[in-house]
Amino acid sequence: MTAADMTAHRPGVPSPRRRALRAGAVLAVPAIVYFAVRPWVASDAVALAVAGALPIGYQIVLVAVRRRIDVWALVSGLGFAVGCLVALLAGGSSLPLKLHEAAVTFVAGLVLLGAVLLRRPVPLGRLLKVPGADRRLDMTLSVLVGGLLVLHALLHLALAVLLPTSTYVVAGRLINWVTIGLGAAALYGYLRRARRLARGTRARKADRAA
Repeated sequence: MTAADMTAHRPGVPSPRRRALRAGAVLAVPAIVYFAVRPWVASDAVALAVAGALPIGYQIVLVAVRRRIDVWALVSGLGFAVGCLVALLAGGSSLPLKLHEAAVTFVAGLVLLGAVLLRRPVPLGRLLKVPGADRRLDMTLSVLVGGLLVLHALLHLALAVLLPTSTYVVAGRLINWVTIGLGAAALYGYLRRARRLARGTRARKADRAA
């Protein structure tokens, strides 16, 4: 396989630039909608509900037009529905709607960390197509990703409790970008090292066999 073959765009597979733009839109658009809607509604909770409904609308469009399910949009939409229910039961509090995405990342992080404690880690190495992925690699990746998700959720909780809603909407987006950036950098560095070690191990085995 040539370098051109590896970098060529495959039909039906979003390019890295398109994925980055979509991720940016997912993070930025709800905040923009909140500030656009807030002057016209009676409370922060209503404005957050309107902004948080976007993932559900996006998922409906994907299913109707492309016959495809975006897992994150679906999970986020379910978290949003639960947040709306809790906000309604809490008398219109905006806190559950602030934290509906953080609740999803918190649960996902606990699942990954809990699987490590049970010695049954999620096979993240195979999902990420790491050469020579084994249980030890899966446990390390689960701790790394799970810890990052829990940290993300706890940071959102602290900001949601301490800051006014309008400030939190902006600060929460910044926290998302920072945690995604740090997590991606840490994951990239670790996977690069793991792949390099796997190639070295295969090379040594080939030398001994020769």
